[in-house]
Amino acid sequence: MMSIAEKKNKTLLRRRKQAIVLSAILVVVLAIALVFVMDYVQTITCADADGTEYYIRKKNGVYALYDKDRQILATDSEYGYYITALGTLIEVDAETGEYEIIAVVDTEGNEVVGINSRILLFPHIEKKNILSIEVHNQEGSFTFCRYNPETDQIDKSGDFIIKGSALTTYDQELFAKMYVSAGYTLSLMKLENPIKDENGEFTEYGLAPEMRVDEEGNEYLYEPAYYILTDVNGNRYKVLIGDQLVTEGGYYTQYVDLSTGNEVKRDAVYVADTTTGTTLLAPIEDYVTPLLSYPMEMNNFFDVENFTISKRKDGATPTDLSSYEKIVAFSYVDLSLRENTISEKFPYILLTEQLDGYMPSDASIDVALQNLYSPSYADSGVCLFAPTEKDLAEYGLYRAAVNDKGETEYYPFSEYTVGFEYDLTDADGNYVETIHQTILISEPNERGNRYVYTIVSSVEEKNGEKKYEFLYTFNSVVEVEGHVLEFVTWDKDQWISTSYIQGDIAFIEQVTLTAPGYEASFKLDNSKSDQSDGTNSSDLTVHATDSKGRDISTFGSLTVEDVNGYTWVVTARHIQVYTSSGEERNMADGIGYYDYNLLGTQVLCRNGYIDGKEFDVEVSANAIRLSYPDGTTETITRHSTSLFRSYYQTLLYATIVNSYPLTEEEEQALVNDESKWLLTLTVTTRDTDGTLETKECKFYQVASRKAYLTINGNGGFYVNKNRVDKFLTDAERFFNMELITPTDKR
Repeated sequence: MMSIAEKKNKTLLRRRKQAIVLSAILVVVLAIALVFVMDYVQTITCADADGTEYYIRKKNGVYALYDKDRQILATDSEYGYYITALGTLIEVDAETGEYEIIAVVDTEGNEVVGINSRILLFPHIEKKNILSIEVHNQEGSFTFCRYNPETDQIDKSGDFIIKGSALTTYDQELFAKMYVSAGYTLSLMKLENPIKDENGEFTEYGLAPEMRVDEEGNEYLYEPAYYILTDVNGNRYKVLIGDQLVTEGGYYTQYVDLSTGNEVKRDAVYVADTTTGTTLLAPIEDYVTPLLSYPMEMNNFFDVENFTISKRKDGATPTDLSSYEKIVAFSYVDLSLRENTISEKFPYILLTEQLDGYMPSDASIDVALQNLYSPSYADSGVCLFAPTEKDLAEYGLYRAAVNDKGETEYYPFSEYTVGFEYDLTDADGNYVETIHQTILISEPNERGNRYVYTIVSSVEEKNGEKKYEFLYTFNSVVEVEGHVLEFVTWDKDQWISTSYIQGDIAFIEQVTLTAPGYEASFKLDNSKSDQSDGTNSSDLTVHATDSKGRDISTFGSLTVEDVNGYTWVVTARHIQVYTSSGEERNMADGIGYYDYNLLGTQVLCRNGYIDGKEFDVEVSANAIRLSYPDGTTETITRHSTSLFRSYYQTLLYATIVNSYPLTEEEEQALVNDESKWLLTLTVTTRDTDGTLETKECKFYQVASRKAYLTINGNGGFYVNKNRVDKFLTDAERFFNMELITPTDKR
């Protein structure tokens, strides 16, 4: 049991511990209180003109100015003055903490102090809160506004368009600079005691109308430019823009209060930066994106239909419905329609009647379409936005004429027009609609460039007829560099392929030659060839005859079943034998031998006859002789179609040299002159659907080395006469079984 003395000692010890803990807590509390007291003692409060309180505190031995969140205020770069939210400049002594208000920004109306104490004419209106910006300057007037195409109304939920021209594309970067200048009116400075005229206007700065004299001494009424910004809540802000500073460092501006429904000019002049000149004082043409044709997609911009170039006739009048003549017309044919046909490798067809029978030049078409897809614009780019018919006449695209009532009317009357159709597709490549565009093209200007104006229509086809519904224009006259539209001036020979005989031999039905004193015919049979892809001619045969009595059948293959049940397959070079089960076997020793035919090719021959069930066959190097049971015989020339293929290549290598323009009377006299006629070459083709088509090429001598060419009666070109002569000499080589070299000149 603990004694009384021991109990007293234990109690005393516990009280001492409690006292120590209590003393420690008291020290901490006093320390915290001391910190607050010291901070309070070292903090100096100063109030701004708007009542906002700021605090001068000492930290690390240095006094500075802080806001209520204990964040140090920014200072100006020149003197180190602290800048309050209101823009007040305060100087603080870093050693003593003493302060002095250097400058208080004096605001009025809805002015707002921005960075570096610069004043905004009105509070910042961000793009998302802008409904429209209406601009009036010395270059004209225009408005950018938000537009909802579904309601056809100005709507804060829509995207910005140029008012009155919803489909006109514009420079997004320049527009961004414009809405920043219009909505964030941070001035370079606000003038102190600006000069007023006797009417209290700031005429000195170009902020009021006045009579002025131009450089030529002519008097005119000057009016300041201005813009009106409307926000999505319907509030309107108007700013006048006057003269440029002499230093060209900015523009004088003045705010006009529209909040009361009246125009009340603020009694102040500001200086806006130079961006104002390139945006709010710029013409609308600077914003508009120059376009020559409807923006085509890269993956199918060659797929145009009914592409037509027309030229205004000499002496034509604006009201003459036949004032234009077609220069060339062509159209793209989809691959799905060409596959496995004679046209598979030819994506375009010519639609010009005067060029019937000729093939279009893919290379030339590519150049023309590439120039439309990616044109080069002159420095002026868009010359005039929203032109009137009178304006178009001044650019050589329309022309005036007086109607029966004595009234002046305007009609499209450009030097050239280009029209074509183009299918629009969605993001997945699905068809949306077909559009037709007509491009009016002026004569070259003094710079060698051309002005263009484009009209876009929607194409609807009903009952085989096309209906064109006007959609819009790009609403601007655009100047393009001269080389872009050079193709409209090309002669006919630049639009056609120089090769006038084309097409896979598998589709050739017949080739005939008719010349003074000589005729030859080549009939082709490709029915035994595998026609799965439409271009196979592995088993082609040719039967050729001429006016000299020669008759030759070139050889494909011959299948004979002999009396023993074996199958013999005889080709131009080989002989193969198969059993009834299809197993190949060799001919018996001593039966087969090799020899050279007339073409110099080594081929396999056979001694004696193949004893066939229906006829016997003798196979030599140059012929196959069939003997029938009735005693009759038939001889087939044992040559493959390689010789005729060489002859056909002679035709394929023929090219048009250049155009040879003749008047209608001159051409008629030439084709009627028997002494000038050299040759008529007729090529008949059979397409996979059985359609027969004939191309008739006639050649007339017009010079010692030139032959005038007409195809299906359409002329205007010349070829080398020696190639025409080679058509005949190589035909002779064929019938004489001589080698033919298509690339030789003779």
